Amino acid sequence: MDHIPGVRRRSSLFSSTPGICGIRYQMQLRFSLLSFSASGSASTSTEQLKYEKQLRQEIKQWNDLLRTKYRDLQQMCSINNVVDQSVLTEEQRRYLADGPTVESFLAETRSFDRALTTYIEQKAFLMERNAHIVHEAKVMVELALKDSIATELLKTNSSCL
Repeated sequence: MDHIPGVRRRSSLFSSTPGICGIRYQMQLRFSLLSFSASGSASTSTEQLKYEKQLRQEIKQWNDLLRTKYRDLQQMCSINNVVDQSVLTEEQRRYLADGPTVESFLAETRSFDRALTTYIEQKAFLMERNAHIVHEAKVMVELALKDSIATELLKTNSSCL
């Protein structure tokens, strides 16, 4: 197919732009390929018109789907998500009314985070302090041991003289 300049390879139809726009582009390419093949074949014009009508309908359906999904995404990303309470039972409405608000939940979470951070800092300080105390205790035991050895050596040296 490389030697025919006006015809694309079939694999190039699917390597175009991604997403819904890519699907629309692919449909337009298929439509143009159909026009190319219809002019060179013995297909009737009614078949071609049916296919063109079907293809336009599919493009319209894809565009409608794209718009609907885009609208849904915009609603999901909106700042104020509101629960439709008309579908809830009376018990569920009372539960929602008595429940905590998002702001109080966030405030409790922040206070918990602060308390946890304080605890971690205090724990690290106490662990470091305990490590210093253990080190100093070992040093004092070594000094006491060295002092006792030195006094024993002095006693033995003084008795030998």
